[in-house]
Formats: sequence, structure tokens, C-alpha cells
Amino acid sequence: MTTNEAVKHLDAARASAEAAIRAVENLLVPHDYQDVAALTIRAAEALLAAAAQFLTEGDEAAFDSISRSEDLLDAVYETITGDMDADED
Repeated sequence: MTTNEAVKHLDAARASAEAAIRAVENLLVPHDYQDVAALTIRAAEALLAAAAQFLTEGDEAAFDSISRSEDLLDAVYETITGDMDADED
């Protein structure tokens, strides 16, 4: 397999992640953790972008994508922790 083929697979995975985000954000019946699910998928998409960038653009762009993923995961934890704190009250 070539680098180009690997990047095509990563791009396809990112497109699937984007479709999943749209699906989660447009559920017919809202779910309690719908926002957390969407953030988690966005974090995964950012990591897929980082993998492709490591293979094509270099480390600076990839590290930016990893940082974006970390920020999204922080938002996931903040949301869950906030919900848990609210449940305790």
C-alpha cells in the first residue's frame, strides 16, 4: 500500500465521521448525551486528520489537529462532569 492509498482511506474515514456528526446532530429524538457524542466524533475526526497530515503535510499541521482533538475531548469531559455535578445537587 502506498502513502496516497493510506491517505485516501483516512480521507474516507473523515468523510464518514462528518456524516456521523450530521446524523447525531439531527436525531429525530434528542438524546441526553447527543452533544457529547458529536464532540467525541469531532475529536476522532481531528485525530484522523492528524494521521493524514503526518503522512502528507508534516508535523506542525498534525500537531495542530491533535491539539484541536484535545480541546474537543476537554469539552467532552467538562460536559460530562458538569452533568454529574448537576445530578449531585
